[in-house]
Parts: sequence; structure tokens; C-alpha cells
Amino acid sequence: MVTKANDDADSKMTAVQKAARLLQAIASAEESKSLADLAEQAKMPKPSVHRLLLQLEDVGFVQRDLSGKGYTVGASWLRLSVDALVAQARQPIVRGIMQKLVDRVKESCNLSVLQNHEVLYLERVECDWPLRMQLQSGSRVPVHATASGKLLIAQMSEKNRRALLNSIHREKFTDSTIVDLDEMEEECRTIRKNDLSMNKEEYHRGLIGVSVPLRRSDNTVIATLSIHAPSFRMSVETALSYAPLLKESAKEIVTELGL
Repeated sequence: MVTKANDDADSKMTAVQKAARLLQAIASAEESKSLADLAEQAKMPKPSVHRLLLQLEDVGFVQRDLSGKGYTVGASWLRLSVDALVAQARQPIVRGIMQKLVDRVKESCNLSVLQNHEVLYLERVECDWPLRMQLQSGSRVPVHATASGKLLIAQMSEKNRRALLNSIHREKFTDSTIVDLDEMEEECRTIRKNDLSMNKEEYHRGLIGVSVPLRRSDNTVIATLSIHAPSFRMSVETALSYAPLLKESAKEIVTELGL
């Protein structure tokens, strides 16, 4: 319930502070929230929240769900968030941490996030092997057939995960690609249990990958750190043996970015 104290606090906040508080309430919600729910969570009067939502919707920072009654993150806000992550990922200190990892495991490394139902490479450091998968920063790969993609969707609720997977074409790239939703649910349970994800030739035949999460201080997974290599050079067992190094590097990146 919004009280008189909330009204008094609201009157003392600037417009930017109010918008920031409202955006935080929307961002922290796993599903869309109604105006009343947002007012309660942000501890702001409904009229103030309604006015801010209209303004934020106008610039694309929030959008309504299919029911028209709930609010969620908008396209402009998503683009800005990814742009901010890209800017952070390309800082020399982050690339330096990734380069140190590549020097130790002798395989290519990438830092990725989920965007528009695909995995986006924020940054990538290549190894020196002549035979390697050539991908650049800004490349996109399928969410259902990569270690990083599966790790990211494993953090979602089952409802949201199934909705995402049903909205995309789940191409069967190889015999190992998981396209069945129930099988993917089992895979996601294993990923959450192990706190890492494997790609066992699911995107390209002969390509193995392993991915670990980057977690904020509140334990939210915001990105993934991964390596991949030809199977003749890196077996599944070898990839798993690199997991502690990956997790160490992921923690370093989170610390350096102040997340």
C-alpha cells in the first residue's frame, strides 16, 4: 500500500530519480507487472507511475505485454543496455582478462549476452591456432544450439523459456542439436545444477564448447564467458577441466566492471 510517507518521499525525488526507481522495479521483475504492482513495488503514487510509464513508453524504454495491462522492458532500453555492456566489455582491462585466459587454455574465448532471442558476442579474443572458428565481436549465434545460449535460457522460468523457444526456428544443425522442449528442460536442469553449460557438437559437427556465467552481486546472471575448439583438440573432458579457469576469469571481469 502506498502511504502518505510515500507521497512525501515522491515529492522530494527528481524526475530522473523517479524514472530510475520505476525502471529498476520493471527490470527486477521476471514477468510483466501491472501499474498497481509497479506503484507498490516502487513505493510511488499511482498517478506518478502512470505518468512516467506513458513517457517511458513513448521513448521505447517500456512496453506493454499482449494483455495491454502489464509493463515490461522496451526495445530502446534493451538496445541501450546492450550498448552499455558492449562498451564495458571492450575496455582494455576486460580484454586483458580474456587474453590471459586464452593464453592459458590456448583456445578462443568470447563474452556473450542474450539479445532478441539470439546470443550476441560482446567481445572475442582469438587463439593462435590456424584452424579455428572465425567469429567477430557483434556476431550472433543460435540460443538453442550453443553452450552460452543454453546457459542463459536456463536462468529463465520454464514458462518464459518455452515461450522463447517456441518463438524461434529451432534448427537441427547436427544430430546432437536439442530441439525437443522437454529434452531442453532436462538440459537446463543439468546446467543449473552444474553451473556451467556444454556444447557437444550441437551447432557444428566437430566443435566442442563450455560456458560459465557472469553473476552480479545479487547473483543474477548477466552474461557468459565461453571457450570452444575442434573436438580433436579439445575433448568434452578437457573442456570441463577448464571450467575452474573460466569461472575465475568470469569473477575477475565482474569485479573489474563493478557489477
